[in-house]
Amino acid sequence: MTPSKLDTMSVLTPGKPPFVLLASIGNPEDGYGSTRHNVGHQFLNELVQHHWTDFEPFKVHRNLPHGEVSLSNEMHPNLVLFKSTNSLMNLQGGPISQTWEKIRRLKESSTSPALVVVHDELQLPLGKFQIRRQGTSARGHNGLRSISNSMGSGYTKIGIGIGKPAHRNVALYVLGSFKQEEKMELSYNVFPKIIEALAQMEKGEHIYEVYK
Repeated sequence: MTPSKLDTMSVLTPGKPPFVLLASIGNPEDGYGSTRHNVGHQFLNELVQHHWTDFEPFKVHRNLPHGEVSLSNEMHPNLVLFKSTNSLMNLQGGPISQTWEKIRRLKESSTSPALVVVHDELQLPLGKFQIRRQGTSARGHNGLRSISNSMGSGYTKIGIGIGKPAHRNVALYVLGSFKQEEKMELSYNVFPKIIEALAQMEKGEHIYEVYK
């Protein structure tokens, strides 16, 4: 499927409640789990383990083979969590677009599905996060660029700030691990604020906004 065919924005249809596929992108967790590039996966892990404990542990789903899925037992029926863990960051387009297409087709008859992608963001300092509307650019992020090339820009982004390195070796920086104090900042300051934003998204806020 070409980007032009899939480049349709998610909309809230009257009479159909919001439905969110919340997908994190990064590298495979084996060998990369603690790196800055994988902060999206780290957020979803912490969300399930310590905050939204009605979600089941992440596991491979036979119909969604490109990563791991977590579903809510009761409190969040219109939210699916997906970690795209089977591909490298710069190859996320295929896994995300294929997973989104399956979810969208399954849910669009009864809900208003929307895709939200969680990723690391060099352009933001550690301690900050940013919600960016559908239709916004990848800002040079290889994972987002891969997704947009595969399916267009009809998805919402949550960028988690990791800051910029003092040196020019960006690859070395994003593949490095967080310091202990940085982990604490994420866990106790940033992640709880993102969770508050997710609660708003479940009600339909932010996820249907389009950049013009």
